[in-house]
Order: sequence, then structure tokens, then C-alpha cells
Amino acid sequence: LSHGLRTKPDKVALVCARTQLSWRQLAEVSDRLAKQYLALGLEAGDCVASLMPNRPALVIHYLACLKAGLVAAPLNYRYMPPEIDHALKISGASLLLHHAERDADVAASELGTRLAKGVIRYGSETNADVNDGLRYEELVARPDNGTRLPTVDSDSPAFIYFTSGSTGKPKGVTHTQQTYGWMLAAAIASMELNDTDTFLPGASFSHIGGSLFGLATLAAGGCLVIPRGSDAAEILPLLERHRPSVLFMLPAALTALVRDHNAEATEFSSIRLCTSGGDKVS
Repeated sequence: LSHGLRTKPDKVALVCARTQLSWRQLAEVSDRLAKQYLALGLEAGDCVASLMPNRPALVIHYLACLKAGLVAAPLNYRYMPPEIDHALKISGASLLLHHAERDADVAASELGTRLAKGVIRYGSETNADVNDGLRYEELVARPDNGTRLPTVDSDSPAFIYFTSGSTGKPKGVTHTQQTYGWMLAAAIASMELNDTDTFLPGASFSHIGGSLFGLATLAAGGCLVIPRGSDAAEILPLLERHRPSVLFMLPAALTALVRDHNAEATEFSSIRLCTSGGDKVS
């Protein structure tokens, strides 16, 4: 966040259909969450899994993990209880952040309710108690607790991403702070991202594509637009309102978007670069 925070602290850094955060606000809330994670007893090197749809909270969570030296393990949001258990076991997660709409699936898993540091629920309308865990909204609203953030070694693990599982059970792929940093740098260089760009990654932020390109946008000082889904009803209004200069979507979703009966050429006129992959692109 350093470039945007230094050059335009009160400009918009992160935006979605329902909210927006300035660079200063994004830095402050991710700092607070990082410190709250450490106050829960987590230590640098511990793994925190997430079972979340696309929300600003997920980006804040990733930033908090990086700042606290924790290992973020994003889980595919479509995972069912056996897959949740497999990912939690492989990653060795101590804590799980999950959307409240997945309560039943987490409860049905063997490990979801037995993690060392428990669960944090996002999007719950009820107050936290011993049965349903901490609430994300309450955690980030707490004042700065004064916890000192650690100096994180570049060779320490930063992310564990899971493969698709098309040839067997998903495998956990570990990236260190340094290797992830090089991937960010490569994305910025290859897409020529800069602080005038607005990037709309129209894909899941639990996958490496959406999250890597999203964090690369922030590292370059650009504005990040977070879609809640990849269908035209979500993407087209964001294209019209925020006029992104860069778009990333998987081929099937991209094809459906440009063929949608509400899509017009003018919707895409702000885009200087559209990137896609994994299948043939028309």
C-alpha cells in the first residue's frame, strides 16, 4: 500500500458496488485486523484459512495476514465439508474466516469447529457468542490495541493456494513473501500497471488470478474494483460506473459477458487491456 498511501492517501483505493475505501482507510483497517489477529494468540507463521466470496473484507484479510506474517490459505468458495476438511488439514490452519452463509457446511466438517483459534464469521446478523465465534465486523471495529507488528522475513510463507483438484485431491502450493513479491512485480511489469489504472478482476479472489492481480493493482498504486460475482448483472454496472482500464476474466465468463443482451461496445471503451486464460479466447 506504500505507493498509494504516500502519493494520494485520501483518494479511493478499493471500491465495490456498496462501499469504497481510501488508501488511508485501507491501511488503517488492515493494520487493526493484523493486530487483532495477533491479539487472538496467532503468531507469525501460523496459517489462517478463508472461505469467503468476493468482498472488500477478503482483500483486507489478505493485507492483514501479510502485515502480521501470517500465512493466508484461501479456500474455493464452492468447497463442501469434505473439501473444507482436506484444505484445513493440508494447510494446518489455526483459524478460519468464513461467510455466515456457510455456517452449516463449516459445522458439518470435522475440522471447521476444532481449529486451535476457532472461527471468525463474516456477514452474521447476530452477536458473537461461544457457539458461533467472533464476528469480523466487530473485530475490525475495535480500536488499535497497540500490538506491534513483526518484521516479516522474506523467505517466510505468505500464501497457500490450492490447485483445482482435476487429477486428484487439491494440492497446497506455498508462496513465500519473496516469491509472491516477484509475482506481483511480474504482473505489474507485464500489464504495465501504474497509479492511473483502475483494474476490475472479474474472477474469484480465492483463486490466485483474482487475488494476485488485485494486490498487484494496489502495489502499483491503482484503484481496485471488487465484483461480488462474474455475471453480467454484476460486471456491467461496474464497467459503466468506474470505467476500468484493465479487465481480467476467465474465458467462459468473459464470453458470456460480451454476448449478454445488455452489453454494448461503449461499456468496454475504457479498457486498454483485457487479460484472460485457461481456455480459448474469442
